[in-house]
Amino acid sequence: MTIEDKLNQLYAALREMNVSANMSSIKPQFRRIRDKNVAVYDLNQGTDSATAANRVSLLLHNIACLKDHLNAWCEKNGKQEKPTVGDKLINGNRDVAIIHDLWNLDKHAELKHRSRSGLYPKLQGPPKAAFNITRSQVVFSLRMVNGVMQGTGDLRITAMVVDKDGNLLGNFESIALRAVAAWEAEFNKVGMKLTPPPDRQKEYGRLSGMLQGIGMRFKSEFPNGTTSLLMKTTDGKVRVEAYDRMGQKIGDIPNDKTSPALRESLQRTFEHQVSPDHDGVTAILAV
Repeated sequence: MTIEDKLNQLYAALREMNVSANMSSIKPQFRRIRDKNVAVYDLNQGTDSATAANRVSLLLHNIACLKDHLNAWCEKNGKQEKPTVGDKLINGNRDVAIIHDLWNLDKHAELKHRSRSGLYPKLQGPPKAAFNITRSQVVFSLRMVNGVMQGTGDLRITAMVVDKDGNLLGNFESIALRAVAAWEAEFNKVGMKLTPPPDRQKEYGRLSGMLQGIGMRFKSEFPNGTTSLLMKTTDGKVRVEAYDRMGQKIGDIPNDKTSPALRESLQRTFEHQVSPDHDGVTAILAV
């Protein structure tokens, strides 16, 4: 199996976190509440608990095993280092290390050796189907079709990750997406040429379009001569770098002069978004 084949498996596992195609299987359960008939929708009808857990395990495996595939590629191409490239990334990236810990926990039932992240992470509860409120403005909508109530929305496999003391570390899928982006960046760094699948290219385009919209709306607040923006999110904090026509960085947003409206717009829009590109999201304001 080539590294390209392994990445295709990984991208397929990422797509399996979306179970919106199973929306039609969610049927209303009618209950009598305060003299009224109320339709109750159980989202877990979209996928059973065992299937949800299997999809999380599959994604963990496909991400964590990239270390050995990357190390093997580097060795064959004379680019191996001590410690290995893969281990360096695990040791230096929190999300990658958390995924590696969860993978070991999934395999061995406990972390018998040290936690690579130092956090001893675990899933807070069994994975389940839930609507993703950060990816869709319309969380859940209902309509009547031929006398039957139907729902639409972004239904995904979700689970929360906590540390050994029960402190929340984040949403599993978001951590996984950031880890994937970090691995892809490492592949590019050693000289591999990767072509992201259409769905990840589309997601990048969506984020870039939102950044461009904010940039045009608040253009007067960016430094004179700004022609492009680079947005990064670190630990939930959104930062934007402004660049001129020559590609030189000329400012950072937010700063002490940034209006509350721009600050809030950036934070509200991108706080929970995950870029498919580890280096952030760019947007063009002028040419």
